[in-house]
Amino acid sequence: MQPVLRSWSCAVLFSIIYSFTGHAQQDSIQNNYSKLEQLTPFIDSVTRAGMEEHKIPGAIIAIISDSSEVYYQGYGYANVETKKPVDKDSTLFRIASITKTFTALAALQLVEAGKLDLDVDIRTYLPDDDFDFLNDTPITLHQLLTHTAGFDLTDTGDAALSAKEAKSIEKMARRHMPNRVHEPGSVYSYSNFGYTLVGYLIQAVSGIPYEEYMIQNALKPLGMNQTGIHQPLPEHLQKYLSRSYEWDDGQKRLIRDYTNTLPGGGIISSAGDMVRYIRMHLNEGMLDSVQLLSSEGHRQLTSAKYGSKRTKYSICYAFYENRWTGRRSIEHSGGQLGFVSLMILIPETGTGIFIAQNNRKNAGGFRYDVARAVLDTLVGKIELNIPPLVPPENFDAIADNYVGVYKQMDYPKSTFEKAIRLFGQFSTEYKIQYVGDGRLETYGDMYVQVDDHIFQLDSPKSTYKLSFDVDETGKAQRLNIGVSSYERISWWEKKRVQQMFLFLSLVILLILFFSRPIYWLYRKLRKKEARKFSRECSRVRNWIYWTGSFLIMGALGIIVNFAVYRDQLADYGVPWSFKLVLVLCTIGFGLSLLFPYFLWKNWRLISFSKSRRWINTLFILASIIVSVIYAIYRLIGFQYYN
Repeated sequence: MQPVLRSWSCAVLFSIIYSFTGHAQQDSIQNNYSKLEQLTPFIDSVTRAGMEEHKIPGAIIAIISDSSEVYYQGYGYANVETKKPVDKDSTLFRIASITKTFTALAALQLVEAGKLDLDVDIRTYLPDDDFDFLNDTPITLHQLLTHTAGFDLTDTGDAALSAKEAKSIEKMARRHMPNRVHEPGSVYSYSNFGYTLVGYLIQAVSGIPYEEYMIQNALKPLGMNQTGIHQPLPEHLQKYLSRSYEWDDGQKRLIRDYTNTLPGGGIISSAGDMVRYIRMHLNEGMLDSVQLLSSEGHRQLTSAKYGSKRTKYSICYAFYENRWTGRRSIEHSGGQLGFVSLMILIPETGTGIFIAQNNRKNAGGFRYDVARAVLDTLVGKIELNIPPLVPPENFDAIADNYVGVYKQMDYPKSTFEKAIRLFGQFSTEYKIQYVGDGRLETYGDMYVQVDDHIFQLDSPKSTYKLSFDVDETGKAQRLNIGVSSYERISWWEKKRVQQMFLFLSLVILLILFFSRPIYWLYRKLRKKEARKFSRECSRVRNWIYWTGSFLIMGALGIIVNFAVYRDQLADYGVPWSFKLVLVLCTIGFGLSLLFPYFLWKNWRLISFSKSRRWINTLFILASIIVSVIYAIYRLIGFQYYN
């Protein structure tokens, strides 16, 4: 039996054992401690097997039971080259976007102190109007904390390769915020930049730098002495920072960058310190005798704020709702080059777990697999037994109002990053079909209407729901699932349709691109003279060739750049190689605008045979399709954030 299979068999065995011993929270602290102690071999087994499967060099894990009892451990190597082991107390890992929960906590502290208000225009707290993102539409702290302020989704310029290149929080807030592309409060769109703006508000109203505020009002009171937020890290912490890697027939070291969105992802911490942070949350803002936030303030921080109606998968302030073990849970994950992390809290049972690792490539599932195995075994999974749902009468009459294809609304809109939708990212589509018998179907799951425009998964094991927003005629225009929204689209907006047209057109242009050098080589080998064309015919042929060539070279350049840089294409700013690609696309697009004239010429010139005219027309249509798609996906000109 393979190690992974042994681990999951162990998980099943522990689940069976604890189903007989009971899953209720124990009154005895010693019993809880004994439970964690008994689970230690299981936790170690699952963690080590997962690390081996996913080629992870080092990881830390921390588990809290009954809000106070603790197990935490380090595994593997912090430095593969020197075989330096991960130490559970001292080794530091980047927690990445889990930092947002710290920033939200700090913002709520200032709300309680009366220095910030969640629902007023944030320009109230800005020292002047010299901020590029400001316009006539106000945004609020509430919207920033729930990722609904309307900012475009982007990663461009959110990182730097040295402390010297890193931008200050104030400079980011004033000059480097992305465009506002949604009406505030209307669409969830995850934004590191939005949380950077929250960090600026914190330092603006507190009168001290964001980093100092976090140290004085969160890290130091909690005793998180092995946690850093400054860039660069102080020397006494730097030596404990784990290296990060990716697996490529061996562990390949990654040189970690600096972040320009510090309040959204800059904290570096240890397993022991994260234990203290999680315990504070499980005790509603208090750790031992230290009160960081009142109980009421903490409930405000961790209660649902935005999401599909009654789905139990909403966003709080920074935290996201989920249903780990079948109970309400709140969580946040993180990911930076070579590091990923996950923090889950189950308030009902006083349970929390934190996992961080120093390899990201193809290894993101490790943290979720381990968390699921540990939590299901530690507190037991609640198995639901929901009675069969009964569809409403006469649903047939309104079913067509919901039928259609809905596409993800939170995606890059204003920059070339929109092109990643062609590669399948930020392009999730839901095809809603009516299968009769009062049920809607999507991805093989059946849903039954349980309230006005609200549908529940037809399963005895789940209360998962989705909802629709309808227009004045009752026709659904938007699908809501958890925090995400999906807009109704036409057939030509479907990802597969656009990919098919683009692929076929690029194949045609690729044939055109290689046709001349191949024909030239053929003539050289056969020692044949080139065919003579009139000046007008040559002009048409040259326009067709060079328009298609610039467009296909742009496409090849896009593919090469995405293959080389992957998800780090513009994190440090747009590389010159991609700027050259944009030049090629723009030249090709500019030439394609002349297509009416050359299409007319193509069919007017008697020198072209009928078959040649049709071939030329095919090349022209392919160029038009590619040019239109380039324009749709912001690949014309220099459309990116500086």
